[in-house]
Amino acid sequence: MTTSAIPDPTHCPDVPAFRRRVFYIPGYDPIPPRRYRELYRTESAAQAALSGYRIALQAKTGEGPYGWQVTARIEGVEVRAEVDVLVWSDIVRGSMDAGIAATYVQLVRTSWAYIGSGALFRLMRLRKGPVIAALYPIVVLLVQLLLAMAAGVVVMVLVFRGLGGVGAGPGGGGGGGRGPPAAGPPAGAGRGGRARGWGCGGG
Repeated sequence: MTTSAIPDPTHCPDVPAFRRRVFYIPGYDPIPPRRYRELYRTESAAQAALSGYRIALQAKTGEGPYGWQVTARIEGVEVRAEVDVLVWSDIVRGSMDAGIAATYVQLVRTSWAYIGSGALFRLMRLRKGPVIAALYPIVVLLVQLLLAMAAGVVVMVLVFRGLGGVGAGPGGGGGGGRGPPAAGPPAGAGRGGRARGWGCGGG
């Protein structure tokens, strides 16, 4: 079996233009596809300035998914690419509108699928980057759940303490909400008592 070496394009001026078709699938982020085109335009221009090649973008013509066309000249070779963005932001937006409870249901289902199939353990043998990207949403959701539960416990404790203080009343001692007994005259301080008092005072 023999193999032929790939010719160096810088020494082959007759090398035809390199063409490729790119299908870009966005991440879990419901942003419009024009945002991705703007990112590609700015980042590709910065990379071209660093690497010393020329690149240009133009709008896509014809039917089909949203995209753009790229022309560049890299190391003396003309490069042409057609980029198509496979938009699924409507699905992402719909899943985000499902509510908090549905989000945690999806978390349980996805976790069970990864653990039951063994994909999680195979994933953990890869580099740290894919592992962090896969586990980051799960960790964030679990942390949010723990913080919400802790906040709920704190609120309940404060509410029960407040209700207990109101029920005890200023007299305390579990008086069933009753205040202290009303202060009345001392025993024997009726009419006769007052007469005796005046009589003593009068000598």
